[in-house]
Amino acid sequence: MTKRRFAFIVHLRDINDIAHTLPVPNFLITKVLRRPILWLLWKLRGRLGFMVRSKFRVNDEVEGYIIVIWMTGAQMMNSNHNGWVRRRILETILYVQDKLHCDVIGLGALTASVTNAGQWLSSRSEVKAAITHGDTYAVALALEGVETLASKINLPLREATVAIVGATGIIGDALSRALARFVGRLILVGRNEAKLQVIKRRVNNLDGRAIVTTKISDVKEADIVVTATSWPEALIKAEYLKEGAIVYEVSQPRNVSRAVVEERPDVLVVDGSYARVPEDINFWWMSLPPHHTFGCMAETLMQCLEDDRSHHIGAIDLNFVETVRRWGQKHGFTHADFTSFNRPLPNVRVIEFNIRHKHEFA
Repeated sequence: MTKRRFAFIVHLRDINDIAHTLPVPNFLITKVLRRPILWLLWKLRGRLGFMVRSKFRVNDEVEGYIIVIWMTGAQMMNSNHNGWVRRRILETILYVQDKLHCDVIGLGALTASVTNAGQWLSSRSEVKAAITHGDTYAVALALEGVETLASKINLPLREATVAIVGATGIIGDALSRALARFVGRLILVGRNEAKLQVIKRRVNNLDGRAIVTTKISDVKEADIVVTATSWPEALIKAEYLKEGAIVYEVSQPRNVSRAVVEERPDVLVVDGSYARVPEDINFWWMSLPPHHTFGCMAETLMQCLEDDRSHHIGAIDLNFVETVRRWGQKHGFTHADFTSFNRPLPNVRVIEFNIRHKHEFA
């Protein structure tokens, strides 16, 4: 029997990820070799520009690959080199399709953002494999995560204010439309006010109360902040957050730094849209706990299990969110146990958080 194959393509979130990818001491990367390594990442060409980091079996019919492109998040989003970034992603896609014979290819982290949510790739005649940005399952997990977190602090969502940072993006737009149906108020944050106004009208037509802003500091009013941007660096400052706020961090690279929680122990930052996969599936995944991955990779894997050869790119259909949620139930994928910066909860900070909110974080 010919096996079905999928690949998930990622890049380095920052230069520190090299230490999770190769057996190189972290201090050499961040201190001694930082500048020459960043220069080298730009200069790599063709097959040297990426590597097959992991090959693993899902079951007797499906196997997967994780491919790492040697570029950082900041390099990916460098608008001066957008054409070259796209070419490197395309080279990776064609290798995976033609040499590894993958049927489904998932776009991890910012590889979706710089290819117009995968639409640029699907328009290329040489791309025959099914392309997915995987963000649909990320949305399904985020909805479950926000609802669960609110219940743990006895916060009725009908009375809650939720901020979406990156509301004009693929995930942010879908979350805005979905959350509008059951939260009290939405703060839609983005860089393009015209696009924000379009989303606001759509959201308010769903009986959601929404305001739009281009100022990230306006999340100060939110009980729960969801980050869903394509910005490759930290955006959220400690002083922007309401006392006792929860930040559900979907963005990769992260938009919240460890310094925020060190400065604000009243704030809880939760790793968002992490999926837990069945115990018999083993693979390498940077710094995440065993059997954990991002929602976008989980969706790619499940699409291959379902033998779905369609592209899932561009704007997210909320009906497909429900379809992918059912895939997760069918194949044993769940929202991962809550972590903060990849460390399990509860911990000391959660206990402090519990006292202030007078609840038990079970």
